[in-house]
Amino acid sequence: MYDDIKVNYVGENCYSLELGEYLLVFDYCNGILNIPDDKKTIFFATSNKDGHYTQEILKLFDMDNFSYVLSSDIAYDKGEGNVIYLNNDGLSVENLKNLYKKKNVIFVNSSESYRINKDIEILSFSYRGSGLSFIVKIFDFSIFYTGDSIFFDKGEESIDRINYLYGIFEEEGEIDLGFFPIRTDGGEESFSYPKSFIEIFDPQIFFPLNIDEDFEMSKAFATNFSYEPTDVRSIEEDNQEFEIDMDDWE
Repeated sequence: MYDDIKVNYVGENCYSLELGEYLLVFDYCNGILNIPDDKKTIFFATSNKDGHYTQEILKLFDMDNFSYVLSSDIAYDKGEGNVIYLNNDGLSVENLKNLYKKKNVIFVNSSESYRINKDIEILSFSYRGSGLSFIVKIFDFSIFYTGDSIFFDKGEESIDRINYLYGIFEEEGEIDLGFFPIRTDGGEESFSYPKSFIEIFDPQIFFPLNIDEDFEMSKAFATNFSYEPTDVRSIEEDNQEFEIDMDDWE
């Protein structure tokens, strides 16, 4: 089915993963992204915020050959009383109509599940409605990409956020590959929540989010957690590639 997994840190909050015949691209907004011709490409966007999404992914020459799993706030926002307002910061009404008609574009809300082909199941989650997280089950492999749903402020301690993670764990169990922010939304170092994430989900491999080119912080986090069973990877540069040999997988 597949011998290894290739993980590429593209930049910002974007990673791409090659598994077998698939290329999964999470939260692309800029940078160099290599899309092999022989892969079935799926773009994920956890939010319409800067650093998580760009319209450019919808303007690719052969976009009809790709699949898109997009947070619904890219298309619309809910106001008071659940009144829906079109999000026209970039997409026109005509663009949205065309996208909704396409079978390869899915606008996702929290607590939904979808299947793409026979190989991939996608589950969506959100902490208090701010952005999405995705759990992607592909073949016999599980990925938890927390995206824009878990960012926090400096000094903030919230048992609700920990309970939110435990609730997902009780439904889905341990994961193989985890992605979680190691900095606050304001850019300060904060290791307590990613530590809880690792303790709860026990991922075999962990990659940091919200680095913003602070590669020293990424290295410090990996060093801090070098004693854990989880293999915590550090990021040293944009377009850094990692290869996971499935023959060594436990």
